[in-house]
Amino acid sequence: MKITTLALVGPSQHGVRMHASALAHHTPHAERIEGEITEILPRLLADEGPVHFHFTDRIFGHTAHDAAGTVERIAAHRPVSVTLHDIPQPSDGHAFMARCAGYARVVEAACTVIVSSEYERDLLIRHSGLPTDTPVHVDPLPIDRAPVLEAVSGPLGFVNTPTVGLLGFIYPGKGHARVLSALASSDHSADVAALGRPSDGHQDLVAEFEERARVQGRRFHVTGFLAEEQLTAAARSVTVPVVAPEHVSASGSVGRWIASGRRPIVTRHPFFEELRDRAPWALTLTDDLPSALNTALGNPASTWIDARDWNDSDVPSTADAARTQWSRLSAADPNLQPHGPSNARSTTSAEVRPAKPGAPSESPVTP
Repeated sequence: MKITTLALVGPSQHGVRMHASALAHHTPHAERIEGEITEILPRLLADEGPVHFHFTDRIFGHTAHDAAGTVERIAAHRPVSVTLHDIPQPSDGHAFMARCAGYARVVEAACTVIVSSEYERDLLIRHSGLPTDTPVHVDPLPIDRAPVLEAVSGPLGFVNTPTVGLLGFIYPGKGHARVLSALASSDHSADVAALGRPSDGHQDLVAEFEERARVQGRRFHVTGFLAEEQLTAAARSVTVPVVAPEHVSASGSVGRWIASGRRPIVTRHPFFEELRDRAPWALTLTDDLPSALNTALGNPASTWIDARDWNDSDVPSTADAARTQWSRLSAADPNLQPHGPSNARSTTSAEVRPAKPGAPSESPVTP
């Protein structure tokens, strides 16, 4: 039986591919294939051994329907397992129903399904029309403590100014607009820094946010894409780190702040509550963003994690997460045959829970 191939799909700077690549780096014994889906699809269809994807519809096809069809084509040739990201939710708007149908098809085609939080599992079961006993593993996103580095200087342009920072791509609903609104009544003269670049198609947001900040007497800084060490240094240079998305299924941004030693202010959401329950020392949840920002700007020390509070048992490292992922894939039935979308799904899980009635349905953030 051929061992599972780890397929690292998507643009090299996409958070889902970067996450998959990090896990693959800690699984050196596994075969891997990487690239845009259009580049590697012929190779994926030419093999018969098991393959694992980190899936979000946006990197597997132009539409959720196309993305699901791609996974089904591969699953007709070889066993497929998936870790699902950006789970469909009502805040997707007009794309919601199509995304639900697409994700349901992917689950049906897969022999093992993994998500990153209980909240995501509940979303998947509730909105994709799947039976409540559908086996889905829940493996939290990893967080690694970054090495101690000097704070970045000069080029970013904000290190000598009180700054509220947001981390990741700039796109509607990421939280930049929410932070600017929250600062409108602030007595502090803090600027806003976006540690990242605009998502494709949303470059116009930069001018919009620059103008909103100017009206408030602030500046809106955009760093552009930052490599690993640059991002860590920039994360340690802002005065107040914030995660304030309008909708999220699971967020890599909050983990990146934490890895950099920061205790970000985070707006309330079931996913963040889940993380808070596991690691209360790692973030500050708020229902009142303006007040929380004012308090933190007045006491920036509150936005740093005390090294004595860090508990490795509360958050998995990437190495631990990679071992867990590999154990999931290794536990899959070695006699599974490739199957198409019309076949009954076959997998087992010791961690199946029924969806919670009445759990929140609102709330895509890419890691």
